[in-house]
Amino acid sequence: MKRGVVAVGAVLFILVVSFCCGCTQEPATGGGDLTGTVWMLDEYMNIDGAMAEPLATAPVTAEFADGYVKGSSGCNMYNAAYVTDGQTISLDLPVVTVMYCDGTGVMEQEARYLSLLGAIAGYTMSDEKLTFTDSAGQEILIFHAVETELNGTEWMLTGYNNGLWGFVSVEDGTSVTATFSESNQISGNSGCNSYSGTYTVTGDAITIGPLAMTEMYCMDPEGVMDQEGAYLAAVQAAASYRVDPGDLTLMDADGLRMAVFRQYVSTPQGEDWELTGYNNGQGGVVSPAAQTTISALFGEDGQVTGSAGCNNYFASYSVSGMEVSIGPVGSTKMYCESPAETMEQESRYLTLLGEVATFERGPGTLTLRDVDGSILLAYAVAQPKITTGEWHMVSYQDADGNAVSALDSTNVTAIFGVDGQVTGDAGCNSYFGSYTKDGNSLSIGPLGLTLMYCETPAGVMDQESGYLAALEGAVSYQVSGNDLTLYAEDGTVSVWFMQAP
Repeated sequence: MKRGVVAVGAVLFILVVSFCCGCTQEPATGGGDLTGTVWMLDEYMNIDGAMAEPLATAPVTAEFADGYVKGSSGCNMYNAAYVTDGQTISLDLPVVTVMYCDGTGVMEQEARYLSLLGAIAGYTMSDEKLTFTDSAGQEILIFHAVETELNGTEWMLTGYNNGLWGFVSVEDGTSVTATFSESNQISGNSGCNSYSGTYTVTGDAITIGPLAMTEMYCMDPEGVMDQEGAYLAAVQAAASYRVDPGDLTLMDADGLRMAVFRQYVSTPQGEDWELTGYNNGQGGVVSPAAQTTISALFGEDGQVTGSAGCNNYFASYSVSGMEVSIGPVGSTKMYCESPAETMEQESRYLTLLGEVATFERGPGTLTLRDVDGSILLAYAVAQPKITTGEWHMVSYQDADGNAVSALDSTNVTAIFGVDGQVTGDAGCNSYFGSYTKDGNSLSIGPLGLTLMYCETPAGVMDQESGYLAALEGAVSYQVSGNDLTLYAEDGTVSVWFMQAP
């Protein structure tokens, strides 16, 4: 959500002494069962008089303590004095920060919510649900209680203090986690290594550490080890914490943010994973051999399947919290001669699957570890590949550099096999040949084809020769969703393919 300040200094809360300006009543000293809970808005009465759900991108909260209610109204922070008498309640005019937030309906929702605060006359509570009514007894705001305890929660880092008086985001391609157990143990992954230690909480004060960690060294992505050191120093400098709906903030003794997390429930399901690294048994995590693809798909049926580089494999798995057990592992029985290390790599991979004990899910990443916390297997979300299915030509570049669309009633195709062979239909004849790729670089041909002659549709033979020339002239490619684009040496589009979604 993009936020812009529209008044200098307005982003800061007005000092508490100003909250009583205009107050017509003494603040409540208690609040009964309202206090001690963070409430999140479930429904509110819209301007049409109907109950509506708040925007998912603009959550609204309320926390009652010491005679004041405070929280987020979706964009800004608010604070208002309140008094209760039995089940009746009244609020003073709230003091609100003055920011503008982009997003359809955000500011309109906020204005409506703040106006409803002034209409509150009564409340009821049941089953962690808080309902406010107006003077006519009509429900106008409904909240649910939000869990704010650390015990038994799991978090993923979104930002941290780098020790240079800077608060920075987590490096792309890394996953930093923290789990707070009910036995006052903190553990997680710091980007490369696993760490663990103790924590203690007294009120909103927290002490973390000392922390112990495994001793692996990761080269990728660049900066991951610096991030790891700064993160571990930041969390051990924490002196207080705040749990908001879905967020955890650790602060030092001066109130400076040390680390900010978002809460998550981790699972290996939901993505097609491609192996990016595996433990070679010699203390290192290495990349898979070139021209091999190792994949994993964790199904909702408790089965993990994929390619081990040559053979397909299958195994059962079970998950409990951050623990995962895989096996026994079975596979097909093919033998692949190239690349030379394929079979050795495959054997190592299948063995490592059976040794997995824990997992961490990050944005686009999945890491599997053994009981000692060492990385066994690292995956990233599989990206679309040139070898995925049959591609249908949309247009090609002719000898004059013009983009020419495929003729109606012709179906020009290309299939890039994992064996380095490209085949397809050129519109009249079938063609075949080899191709090589290195990263996004591509070389195709020479191509051979059958020797038929087609009279219809008009121009089909010219299209065929033009298409094949453009195909052989491609030097690079890009896959984006259902599109495959081949580029000529000068950077222009040589051939554009699509496939059915």
